[in-house]
Amino acid sequence: MSISRRSFLHFAWSGAVSGAVFALFKVSRARALPRPPGALMEEAFLSQCSRCLRCIDVCQPLALRPAGVFDGLANIGTPVLDVSRCIICMECIRTCPTDALRKIPKEEVVLGTAVIKQDLCLAWLKKKRCKICYEACPTQAIELEKRRYPVLKPEKCNGCGICFRKCPTEPKSILISYEGAKRYAPLERRLAYRLEDRVGPYEFPPPDFKTWFVNRLRTLAERYGLSKRHP
Repeated sequence: MSISRRSFLHFAWSGAVSGAVFALFKVSRARALPRPPGALMEEAFLSQCSRCLRCIDVCQPLALRPAGVFDGLANIGTPVLDVSRCIICMECIRTCPTDALRKIPKEEVVLGTAVIKQDLCLAWLKKKRCKICYEACPTQAIELEKRRYPVLKPEKCNGCGICFRKCPTEPKSILISYEGAKRYAPLERRLAYRLEDRVGPYEFPPPDFKTWFVNRLRTLAERYGLSKRHP
């Protein structure tokens, strides 16, 4: 049986569309994505997040990006966190207009857990007595085994990423895993009841309006590819 060229193209196009639709529905059931500090549990987060992108726009280290189609249909437009870039500045929590991000203090944030790659670490490879991560860790989550080899204490780690950014090796000897990140259950809301804001004051005074405005424009330009990010 012969098939006309038009019929063949129609069949091929239908197959491609069906495959794409199947792929979209498949990724729509993808696992929970890394979220900003203070995020609710995934189901509650998805229902509360308004997809306004404010947290993404205000993020100075560009640690947040909007989820795309291949992150799952239900996730489109929600913020996805690059844990290694987050500096826990709390701006995303301050700017969030909904309850998707709980107004918690910085001390309660747990972004994940650091993982030391012994096969890349200068100390573990005995190339150098490097103690940079040990000295940089603000929570004393890294200890030195035999006064030389860095070992992580997961129960003390909040995933702040300082050790990752300070690590001198390339590729990095320390990675930040989202596993162990602290997520929150939604609180019951009552009529005329406002959830408590416990974020606290700024660690450093905010800049004057002119400086803030220039930095804001620069960040947005870098975020949306209008200019290159300066090292």
